[in-house]
Amino acid sequence: MLSVLIPTYNWNALQLVYKLQKQLEKENCIYEIIVLDDASKSELTICNQEINKIPNCFFDELPVNMGRSKIRNMLAQRANYDWLLFLDADVDPVNEKFISRYLSEINKKRKVVVGGIAYSKYEGSGSLRWKQGKQSEEKRIEERIKLPYKYFFTGNFLIEKETFYQIYFDETIREYGYEDLVFSKQLEKHNIQVWQILNEVYHLGIDKNAAFISKTKEALQNLVLLIKEKKLTVKDVKIMQVYRKIQFLKLPFILHFFAEYFEKRAGKKSSLFYYQLFRLAYLHKIIKNML
Repeated sequence: MLSVLIPTYNWNALQLVYKLQKQLEKENCIYEIIVLDDASKSELTICNQEINKIPNCFFDELPVNMGRSKIRNMLAQRANYDWLLFLDADVDPVNEKFISRYLSEINKKRKVVVGGIAYSKYEGSGSLRWKQGKQSEEKRIEERIKLPYKYFFTGNFLIEKETFYQIYFDETIREYGYEDLVFSKQLEKHNIQVWQILNEVYHLGIDKNAAFISKTKEALQNLVLLIKEKKLTVKDVKIMQVYRKIQFLKLPFILHFFAEYFEKRAGKKSSLFYYQLFRLAYLHKIIKNML
């Protein structure tokens, strides 16, 4: 009935699988949990191999890195059941009725359901990522219901397999960033309704500030490429809308000279203010180099 699909990379997914398997057994439903490592070559693979000892649970490691989109498609192809629950490996269900709530949605015949994301209290060197997630990703259910496609999150969603086969993840996107939005836009294009429910997972994989800023650069580079390839538009992404507005005032050109300063302040102070200025400055640098 339900295939739980978890792509992982250098992360111990064992405790997540134990928790999910316990809930699935309690619901007395037909299920499988498949965890696929994207060739991380990590020592944590030894821990993840223990997953194969759990009933109806399977772990495998790819020999070559496939990327965030292709690995999810591969997971769907390996799935035996008609409903697919995609979860990131670095999440933790907020409540003990996590599986039960998704099974209720299956009974309602809803084709795509998003549970949402939350951030627990955090103190550490990755507080910039935590602040950004808390501000931009953790949204009240009322907000998510109003804008279901905008707040689509690939790290915690249920989809009917037949519906998934209409869309797939775009395997040409190999770099980090905005693959969630591209998938969501395809759902919208095909008039497939997205239901938002109160069934969050905590995001545990909080990058340290330097790593998060590095990933931000990758994501912005990927964003410009996706817009250039017409897979996204300026209207789809808030930072592009802001960039276009301040372009008329020549502000991106001015910000560009302070990009390094903004980056250092964002990392040192874990400041969202400087982080957003850094994003705009770096975005201008990418666009300028592409001209």
